Amino acid sequence: MIDSTNPVSENIPGGKIPLRNIIDTAMDGIISINEQQMIVLFNDAAEAIFGWSAEQVLGETIDMLIPGRFRPQHQHDVEQFGRGTIEHRRMGAQRTVTALRASGEEFPIEASISHTVFNGETLYTVIVRDVTEAVRHRHQIEQQSQMLDLVSDAVTMLDMEGRITFWNQAASRLYGWAADEVLGRSALEVLFCGDPQTLQTMLHEAHARRSWSGELTKVSRSGKTIIVEHRRTVLQDESGAMTYLCIDIDITDRKNQERMSHRRQRLETIGTLAGGIAHDLNNVLTPILMGTELLALDRTPSDRQGLLRMMLASAQRGADFVKQLLSFAGGIRGERSPVRMDHLIAETRGLLEHTLSPSIQIDIRVDAACPPVLGDATELSQILMNLSINARDAMPDGGTLTIEAAYLLLNGTAEQLHPDAQPGPHVVLKVSDTGSGMTAEVLDRIFDPFFTTKEVGKGTGLGLATVQGIVKSHGGFVNVYSEHGHGSKFSVYLPAAATAATTADATAATTCQSGAGQTVLLVDDEAFVLQMTAHVLEGSGYRVITARDGAAAITTFLRHRDEISVVLLDMMMPGLDGLQTIDQLRRLDPGVIIVACSGLRTSQRETEVLERGAKAFLPKPYSEEELLQTLSQVLKPGA
Repeated sequence: MIDSTNPVSENIPGGKIPLRNIIDTAMDGIISINEQQMIVLFNDAAEAIFGWSAEQVLGETIDMLIPGRFRPQHQHDVEQFGRGTIEHRRMGAQRTVTALRASGEEFPIEASISHTVFNGETLYTVIVRDVTEAVRHRHQIEQQSQMLDLVSDAVTMLDMEGRITFWNQAASRLYGWAADEVLGRSALEVLFCGDPQTLQTMLHEAHARRSWSGELTKVSRSGKTIIVEHRRTVLQDESGAMTYLCIDIDITDRKNQERMSHRRQRLETIGTLAGGIAHDLNNVLTPILMGTELLALDRTPSDRQGLLRMMLASAQRGADFVKQLLSFAGGIRGERSPVRMDHLIAETRGLLEHTLSPSIQIDIRVDAACPPVLGDATELSQILMNLSINARDAMPDGGTLTIEAAYLLLNGTAEQLHPDAQPGPHVVLKVSDTGSGMTAEVLDRIFDPFFTTKEVGKGTGLGLATVQGIVKSHGGFVNVYSEHGHGSKFSVYLPAAATAATTADATAATTCQSGAGQTVLLVDDEAFVLQMTAHVLEGSGYRVITARDGAAAITTFLRHRDEISVVLLDMMMPGLDGLQTIDQLRRLDPGVIIVACSGLRTSQRETEVLERGAKAFLPKPYSEEELLQTLSQVLKPGA
């Protein structure tokens, strides 16, 4: 039996370094006990951990280091361990093990115990590590994780390679993935489905600025598209390791409601336009009707060409009205592209001239150096229309409506102009009136949804709220100046497009190729359209076969399929409609070339016919040039 009063003095092989020196330099506590569980070895690290000196504990039982409630079980476990054949065992790996300091404080430990036989007596050695800080840190992380699981927003953490390292319960609810299904996977592969350019911008700015916030389009496990307000922050720990903390707020419903609100407001404004447009369309139709009657009765005036030019100009004017209305109503797809302000304002002026009272003068001032804006032409037009209609209502007795556009470079003090202002090149649209102006109380609330000073039934209060929403979505802001009795001025600041090269017209004349004997199957239920289009095509060298509906088109195609080069197909027909006819034609010949035509051009309709197999979409009314150009493009080899 080892003498508990003598320190270990054996030398290691070679006899150069005392074994006790090695034990006392160990960072973990080393404690040895005999079969009676009396302490026979207590190194320096054990002294530091427990707060007892070796002299105080040598010869005492190990119970003085164990909380009272654990002592009976500990003695039993040690005895059982001594009888077994296993020489080593870890403690604290599966459950928390606690020890007792000299002060009476309990603290968590990790320990390993081994036993050996020395001079016929079993000796137990315990290596102890104080894990108080590790446990505290683990509990802190667990508490933080539990708190993050209570947050209603999706919280994730990513390493710098974009792999998911944390995923809270709200993220599971939003995206449909359980944490154990996504941990370690790339967030881009699991979630991202938006514009790659937006992604690259986000990653670059987050790394450069240590934070980024904005809207992202993501996808759930089921494939549902989700629009989120994404906030990303770079965190760095004491070792210098960095990680991304990401918070996603689901704004899908809000964005859908905004779109519906914008559409309702557009329809409200269209109602305002309808009276003026109807009046002008009647004026458009009058010279066409009278001119055709003169031609039919062979009472043509001496200037026959002049009459025809007047009829053509009236028809074109009517077509322009319809296109303006469809575009403003949001029926035509509104993609983000460079929009020239002079063109936008000219189109808006055309609509306003049919809407405003003759007592209101329109003054247009466009800076020749004004660059384009990268945006949705439909929504930008709505900004001008909404502000102009507001200006009209403020001038019931007449006045002057002024619309201006100019270039402005905002510098580093841009925030003094507006909290949302960012430095850089901008286009400023100004809409001002000489009307009644606004009081300070009204001015404070003009952008509140559903706030209106108009009588019941004469306004929804969505106009200016819509304007602000559109401007924000384009990265801009609005400033308003008004004095009661002295008019109002709205200044809309929009970021300019990245390059001035887009100011040049991108349209180039396309040479219309001759039909050269190619055969067109022309399908339309309107006899006048059928006859006139056939006349134009035959005059350009095409051979034309006609059909009055979808069923007749299928029958005619079966009869002449080897001759037909292209099918020009109306989408709105009784019986077998355009989409059904496309499906049947493609079943008969998957390679058939189809050009779809419709007087109602919506983004949904256009996308649908192209997805169903049409090569092009030709909106009505179309000119001879547009018809022939479209046919040339789809019949071009390799098209």
